[in-house]
Amino acid sequence: MDPTKENKSYIDEFKDFVKFLQTLWGVLAGISVFFPLSNVLLKVIPLDYITNYPPGALMSLSPTLITTLSTIATLFIILMTFRQRDSLRTKKQRGTIQRQAWIAFGLGVVALIFYFMVYIGIYGVYYEPNAVFRGDPRGLVGDFLLLLSYGTFFSQITRAFVLLGMLEYFNTAK
Repeated sequence: MDPTKENKSYIDEFKDFVKFLQTLWGVLAGISVFFPLSNVLLKVIPLDYITNYPPGALMSLSPTLITTLSTIATLFIILMTFRQRDSLRTKKQRGTIQRQAWIAFGLGVVALIFYFMVYIGIYGVYYEPNAVFRGDPRGLVGDFLLLLSYGTFFSQITRAFVLLGMLEYFNTAK
């Protein structure tokens, strides 16, 4: 394999990615990366310690760590989704991408519902009956459930945005 061809394709791919990010859909995808970070400021989705008032559900992991990991996962999802752009060649493949966007959106909503169920119910269902208090390693069960569902919500909603954005961008770019 010729290294210059490999290098050129990487540079071309990167240029395509930058062009995509400069479009309206790319801007929306880029903004969605900051959804987890903006939630720290806006507090739309509650994310707090169980000892605070009003009580949250976190025992050990910090809200900042969860937000940071969710943002990293969201960035990863954007790049992995963009790698799918070659599958936008035929109308059938575009239909598949559109279904994937709906599935990603649905998974995001389900993850958010699960997050709220854990956030609201973990104390009465798990912590209190099992005498789990702050500092108890068993509290990590709830923390990891919250981390996974919080990160899944943001990354799947972002994936849905990026998929739809790519459909529009590559439809007009070709």
